Amino acid sequence: MSWLLNRNILMKLGIAAAVFALFAAANTGYRISLRDGQFFNGWVLVGCIAAMLLLPARKQLNTLPLGRVLHWLQVHFYLGFLTIGIFLFHTHFRMPDAPLEWLLWSLFALVAVSGCCGAFLVRIIPGRLVERGDRVLFERIPILRAGLADEAEALALESLEEGHSVSLANVYSQELARFFARPRHVLAHLRQSNMPISRIMGELESIERYLDDKGRERLARMRQLVRSKNDLDFQYANGGLLKLWLFLHVPPTYALLLAILTHVVVVYAFSSGIA
Repeated sequence: MSWLLNRNILMKLGIAAAVFALFAAANTGYRISLRDGQFFNGWVLVGCIAAMLLLPARKQLNTLPLGRVLHWLQVHFYLGFLTIGIFLFHTHFRMPDAPLEWLLWSLFALVAVSGCCGAFLVRIIPGRLVERGDRVLFERIPILRAGLADEAEALALESLEEGHSVSLANVYSQELARFFARPRHVLAHLRQSNMPISRIMGELESIERYLDDKGRERLARMRQLVRSKNDLDFQYANGGLLKLWLFLHVPPTYALLLAILTHVVVVYAFSSGIA
């Protein structure tokens, strides 16, 4: 968590706080001049949300020299914190009292909370994945896992057919077949716990003394396959968490945009007497 005390991050948070102070002063000046501050802070809120939507557009324009996505992501995060403060101003720090307001409030809360969680996840998960070697595309994980499972099964059958020892085949049928069949130990990987892989390696080590030279070669290869499968499970658990976060953040964002559009139409309809 030392990144929270990073001087660079503290400086950016300070800039965001200064911008928010400017907004608060302008909002107060707007109200003092007997104009409706709700229109002012409402449109500032819409402007901030619109600016945050530039991030996905930037990701689609990889070929244009528009700066690093990382920098856009940071602007997105700090604008998000600023937007939460402006939203509280716009709602007067009160709970809603109408169905449309409840919808807006709920969607904004979901987007804001998922965004804050995402800011935390994006800080820690890429670093974790880099520490575990080359990053694997999430969509390729099932293909790579199937290849490891096939090779592990072939090794177990080979040990059984050649009759050197049945120990490896026993461990495979009792433990490794389930291990290779699907992603395993997701929660342990999210906690960065090595207990499950240590237990499996312990079981493989326990049979080594019963094997001849060829059996030990086969066992060494099985250990490599287990480590590779464990690394894939780590990528699956952490990469999957990022996918889940996007699912909780992106669709509610577009629902929020539709609700905001409806809110603006209703507000202007009533304020101009159209309704």
